[in-house]
Amino acid sequence: MKFLYTAIIFMVSMSSMWGQRLVSVEFLSTQFALGLNFLVPELQAEYDTDLYKVTYLTNDIMGNEHVASGLVCVPVTSDIEDMPLACFQHGTVNGRDDVPSNEAGGHFLSIAFSTRGYVVATPDFLGLGDSPGVHPYIHADSEASAAYDLLLATREMMDTPEFEGINLNDQLFISGYSQGGHAAMALQKSIEQGSRDDFTVTASGPMSGPYSVSESMVDFTLSPDPYETVSYIGWLTIGYQVAYPNILAGVELEDIFMPEFIPHIEAFRDEEILLDSLNTVMSEILRNTVGTVTPRNTLLPEVVDALFNDPTHPLSIALADNDVLDWTPSAPTQMAYCDGDDQVTRENAILAEEVMIANGSSSVEAIKIDNTAPLDHGECVIPASLSTLAFFEGFRNLSAVGDIGEDLGVKAYFAENTFFLDMNEASVQIAQLSIVTMAGQKVMVANDVSGETRYDLSQLDAGFYIATITSGNRLLRTVKIVKSL
Repeated sequence: MKFLYTAIIFMVSMSSMWGQRLVSVEFLSTQFALGLNFLVPELQAEYDTDLYKVTYLTNDIMGNEHVASGLVCVPVTSDIEDMPLACFQHGTVNGRDDVPSNEAGGHFLSIAFSTRGYVVATPDFLGLGDSPGVHPYIHADSEASAAYDLLLATREMMDTPEFEGINLNDQLFISGYSQGGHAAMALQKSIEQGSRDDFTVTASGPMSGPYSVSESMVDFTLSPDPYETVSYIGWLTIGYQVAYPNILAGVELEDIFMPEFIPHIEAFRDEEILLDSLNTVMSEILRNTVGTVTPRNTLLPEVVDALFNDPTHPLSIALADNDVLDWTPSAPTQMAYCDGDDQVTRENAILAEEVMIANGSSSVEAIKIDNTAPLDHGECVIPASLSTLAFFEGFRNLSAVGDIGEDLGVKAYFAENTFFLDMNEASVQIAQLSIVTMAGQKVMVANDVSGETRYDLSQLDAGFYIATITSGNRLLRTVKIVKSL
């Protein structure tokens, strides 16, 4: 196992190739599948994972090239000839150093995806990690560009001699949770509707993201009801002051917030305190002044009125510019959400699905995760991630050798409205069959499959489906189904 205890750092000459993104790679640690399965048995981790800190070139808010940082996770295995690439976007962190490249800031979810056979790239975002300046919080353009450039750098990294024998196929999977869900949607949109043609999105799984910043999130966070993460509104405001110097020109914190909150927001902006400390002090002020933690009471009354009623207000314009729901995804897209989410309302996913379908998309679906009991924002993370991994499984194309083998002898095909499965000559005798839509919705599940079986699919609507045959955490076979009228 390479680089188990020895860190490596190599610098790449930035003048050797026009457009090169990669600057440096540093080995951090190895995360073992055994330990991951102990912590989260439902994950069914397959591979140990090597973690690397990557620095790379990307543009800052003003369009100037500078160095940013991120985490890249690489499965440790010889079983996979060509690995898919994934981009996982992290959620809200506590400050500059609480980032994936420091093995913090939600990096566990990047590892969770990688241990299932993906090379995973996770940007720290602008203004965090090694990237200087104030982080433009919930800013779609910079979230997308920072992620895209890290994907380019990761591809360069995998082409270096240090990673000889580890190849990437042409698949790209995108996901992220909370702020990362917003960032994932921003990245997918920029690839599918922009001029970024280096990658094609295979499937996307944003989770619990604030896709409707100017509507759903304003209604939710500025309602008369308590909202305990009040500090988010401070970070968003100082981030937008950086991201929109023209739109917010002359708009100071004094023009937005009640005076008692401003020194604390400035202290956070200047990196004198962390986000949790800002949240504590803002919450304490609210409890002492109005009796409950309601973010609307941190703002001047005229600002609250403008955010609800004046789309021409500078903050309203900035918020609307970061809505990422009014477009038409073409790649299969599953938006996992929880009814009990106390930080990002479910209306983001529900509204996004409605708008995207109205725009003509046939590949998008909002998936409710907490079907038995309401789950809050933190409780939703693991089940949403497991659902997204299962969704991706139907589209993953692994060229495998070794333990997995070539289909392991499983015979499967679709003809005349019937799915045929023959396990008689398979090295694994009992399996599970799942058939999902291109949006990831399960339409059929058969457990304890063995021998030769036939499944009548005449009841399914015309369209494309994916059948996966699995045994435990092993993918035995994937079959694409084209159902005609």
